[in-house]
Amino acid sequence: MEIRKVNREEITSVMEIIEEGRALLKTTSKQWQNGYPNKDSLLSDIDHGFLYGAYINDKLVGVEALVHDIFNVDYDEIEGKWVIPYTEKDLVIHRIAVKKEYHHQKVGDALMKFAYQYAKDHHIPSIKIDTHRKNIPMQKLCMNNTYHLSGVIYIKRVEPDPSRLIFEKSVTD
Repeated sequence: MEIRKVNREEITSVMEIIEEGRALLKTTSKQWQNGYPNKDSLLSDIDHGFLYGAYINDKLVGVEALVHDIFNVDYDEIEGKWVIPYTEKDLVIHRIAVKKEYHHQKVGDALMKFAYQYAKDHHIPSIKIDTHRKNIPMQKLCMNNTYHLSGVIYIKRVEPDPSRLIFEKSVTD
């Protein structure tokens, strides 16, 4: 498996993965059910160099946005306690999804490990990731990759349930 930046020419494949993720989430929660993430947000991720893809035999099978150096107002207030206080320097993982036929093949784990190595290589002290409280697969992925449940945040986007569990992992040298 190779992980590398996604390019604009791959947006159709990216959207297929996101739509499969949206359909899966619909069975358990309201996460991603309001049209976000969408093509424009993912193209913006690509243009900013944030969107990475997992490839097996040159086929895009998973994606994640690795965002840093941008302050996320959603993370400004937390019900709970950060292990490392949030700053714009932290790496925030957004829009992680895996193609349905590759579930249970450790693609999510590979993306999480890549994010950790990326943070380490860029001297980023902490990784944060949020998810809906009913998104059990994502919570398991976080816990299996030694992320700590720090509390709850409330996203500012208009959504039926704006509460999100927030996980974090300290990056050590």
